[in-house]
Amino acid sequence: MSTIGGPGGIGGPKGPKPPDDVGEVGDASGVEDAGRVGDVAATQPSELDAIAADLSAGKLTPREAVDKLVDQIANGSELDASDRAELRELMAELVANDPHLGALLNRL
Repeated sequence: MSTIGGPGGIGGPKGPKPPDDVGEVGDASGVEDAGRVGDVAATQPSELDAIAADLSAGKLTPREAVDKLVDQIANGSELDASDRAELRELMAELVANDPHLGALLNRL
């Protein structure tokens, strides 16, 4: 009996067949807001750094820091007032009930 065989061996499955035509790469000239991500990323670290500094200095408890982050996320979105309130509520519930997030908060 031969030890050659099994997946990919003699008589075994060969895997998926490559497609005959993968097509052409499209033109990206229609992308308009490519710089927006950089703008958002440039403003967020200073806000996060300020919360982290306040947390490290003992000016904020971990729970207060999370509440502040939740408020910043909700207020920074393009939602109306009722949707922002719902988002705040959902995020607060997630932080309160998720054991992983709770463990992370306890480590702060």
